[in-house]
Amino acid sequence: MSSICSKPISFYSDAQEWGGQEILSARIASILAETNEVTFFFSCEKFAEALPSNVKKIQLPYHSENPLPIIRDQFKRKTSKARKLFQKEKTRNLVLCPGNIERCLPGLWAAKQLGIPLVSYLPLAFTQHETHANLGWIRDILAKPIYQSVDSWIVNSPYQKRLLERFVSKEIEILLNPLAWHVSAPAKKPGNRLNIAVVGRIFFEQKGQDILPDVALRLKEKNLDVRFTVIGEGPHEKKLRKKFQGAGVEEIIELTGWMPSQQVQEKLLKDIDLLLIPSHFESGPIVLFEALQCGCPILAANAEYTDDYALPSWMLFKEGNATDAAEKIARYGNDWNESEFLDLRKRLFTGRTDEDFKQEVFRIFEDLFARGIFG
Repeated sequence: MSSICSKPISFYSDAQEWGGQEILSARIASILAETNEVTFFFSCEKFAEALPSNVKKIQLPYHSENPLPIIRDQFKRKTSKARKLFQKEKTRNLVLCPGNIERCLPGLWAAKQLGIPLVSYLPLAFTQHETHANLGWIRDILAKPIYQSVDSWIVNSPYQKRLLERFVSKEIEILLNPLAWHVSAPAKKPGNRLNIAVVGRIFFEQKGQDILPDVALRLKEKNLDVRFTVIGEGPHEKKLRKKFQGAGVEEIIELTGWMPSQQVQEKLLKDIDLLLIPSHFESGPIVLFEALQCGCPILAANAEYTDDYALPSWMLFKEGNATDAAEKIARYGNDWNESEFLDLRKRLFTGRTDEDFKQEVFRIFEDLFARGIFG
């Protein structure tokens, strides 16, 4: 049990979207609410469902704007609205929960004006230029002061810590993403028929789904019995549908939209033969661990973030290369090594149980109070 006793802790997320970062932020707040007085300022309505009754829920009267939130979020009196909310609630500290360095800025600016200590729980420490964002260089210059405004940091992988250390010299804690489910299914060797899943926000610049039509076409031309199930939604969904139609592979593609977590688990356990992760960058893909829990084989683009996981070569393809992805899929059954799969799962699962996560949350926040970051 934590030694923190009824300390006030406030969280802030102005994301309009609901995704892994928001889910985990709500989970951290829920854990701390077992022994603390937790308040959560949020924009996305799903927070109201995800947070327990012992968390004080306050919906923000605005959300972060895209694109260029670092400029657009200065309008509509957002900082003034955040400041009034913080004053009304007598906010003594604030945990920002941004998707990247440009998000949660009204909360940050308001907190600095009021002298409120700030911690940022940041999953993506990449620069805008590194994520191929429009006007990335300019946005990175504008973002530089943000790093110095935050008193302490929490990231979710050693890789993200290395990225963040380029910009800050303050304390950076690593809070590994926990395993999503209480399941450890037997490993499934892929057969001749493959139902391939791709799970995540449909956003080409990060998730890389734009190679899927070419991958599907190459596999179709090899006369392989494959189908693709794309689970998720996002700004490039219409473009992806058009690409599938243009490649003439729409008959072997199903786009399902978002699914409840339990339904995703059931599909990975029963229906999916291979999880394909074409991402160019990730903070720590939860779905990779979900697939491993379900015994589902994976094939991931060899982007830099995968270095933390040391995946065997037969689980990796050249990032952004549809030809290599299709070749790896075509021979996946022959390359399959159950012993390596199980060894990987054991290694990656170490320190990621729900209890591990809970104890690390308590430890990190105890340390924030002990170091005087939070008063």
